Amino acid sequence: MSTLKLVATGDVLLHDRIYNISKTSDGKYDFRDKLSPAKKILSSGDISIVNLESLVAGEEMGLSSFPDFNNPIELAENLKEFGTDIVSNSNNHTMDLGEAGVLKSLENLEKIDLEYVGSYKSKKDKNRHRIIERKGIKVGFLSYTAVTLGKNPPKGKSYLLNRIVQGQTKFVRQDIERLKKEEKPDVVVVSLHYGREYPLLPVSSQKEISASVSDAGADIIIGHHPHVLQPAEWIINSRGKKTFCIYSLGNFYSGQKGLYRQIGGALSLDIEKKQGKINVKNPELKLTFVDAYKKANYQMHNLLDYISKNPYIRTTHGEFDSLEVYSELSNRFKSWMPEIELN
Repeated sequence: MSTLKLVATGDVLLHDRIYNISKTSDGKYDFRDKLSPAKKILSSGDISIVNLESLVAGEEMGLSSFPDFNNPIELAENLKEFGTDIVSNSNNHTMDLGEAGVLKSLENLEKIDLEYVGSYKSKKDKNRHRIIERKGIKVGFLSYTAVTLGKNPPKGKSYLLNRIVQGQTKFVRQDIERLKKEEKPDVVVVSLHYGREYPLLPVSSQKEISASVSDAGADIIIGHHPHVLQPAEWIINSRGKKTFCIYSLGNFYSGQKGLYRQIGGALSLDIEKKQGKINVKNPELKLTFVDAYKKANYQMHNLLDYISKNPYIRTTHGEFDSLEVYSELSNRFKSWMPEIELN
């Protein structure tokens, strides 16, 4: 028997108010102090995946913030240094700087040897399976976005962005079938950028797409886009198989302001392989909080550590009782999946 720990985080998307105060004396950028709790979180996984929602085309293409994001390459370097193995990069900001931005961002990721999934430089690149094997367990990764806000790849270059159009998952099914046939992974992990921004519970489109992707053969579904945490549940599909699905991991690190936009997390799952059979178990959510004030340096904290020192959470939109916030989060998640732990 062997057990692998998978760690997955929410969105990493830096506004200019963060990177403008992160420039060092040598003209580069350094986010390691601000992201310090992420090091323990990411390094705790045998495999760690981050949802990198911004391009990292760097200063060469001009750094930019909302509505078209382009972050410093040092952001990806810091994430890799902390233990990130692969980033999901299919989302509604992938095409913010057009094809040139995609290609430059991918070039920068390749320079630091950080694997990516969901947006590709060519058809050949798209057809290369993303497989990571640890402890005798092979994990295959796929990633798609159902949201583009009109920023779509040019005709004939669909490889630039894996899309789910109008909820149709035929191509997801085909990709999973090819992955399983050619690589025979023990586990298939699918990242989905979908739903609407900011609801604390999944909307119907998320549930419908997730059910279809489960039926297509996904073992684990990791949701993104709402920018707030949403619950997890077990999906039983028509084939009698069970899929773990978390509908949104919220913001892991961003400059967004608002209580639940500043609270994010990292999912931890144990993947157990015993006599050839796979069991996904021990779901845990490691909660984080970004203190979104310039004077607070946009510092990331472990939420429970922050609560232990601060009876109230202060945001630009009000002051909230810390224990009541944690209680709401815990109740919301445990009503969907009683066994999930929030730490």
